[in-house]
Amino acid sequence: MNLNQLELNEFMTNTNKVTDTFLITKEFNTPTEFSQYVEKTARINGTSCWDSLLDYCSRKDIEPESINKLLNTNIKSKIEAELTDLNLIKGKNQNKLPF
Repeated sequence: MNLNQLELNEFMTNTNKVTDTFLITKEFNTPTEFSQYVEKTARINGTSCWDSLLDYCSRKDIEPESINKLLNTNIKSKIEAELTDLNLIKGKNQNKLPF
């Protein structure tokens, strides 16, 4: 069973609760697909991946903390580097990403 099926089953058992993960996986099939969207949006808009991710979360009314499992390691590394450059987090292995 893939992530979409798991989230769909969860949604079907509790119709009062629509999770952020469910909303994202309705639009993107894999973490790689979502991560590529974030990178492409950043490139097109001339912004950082972090800003593109926050913009997506804001537009969809999603908490950034809830999408950690929907990002691949490549985009996580890029975001970590961006946040380190901005002095928002310390370098590698000192802190975890804020989501």
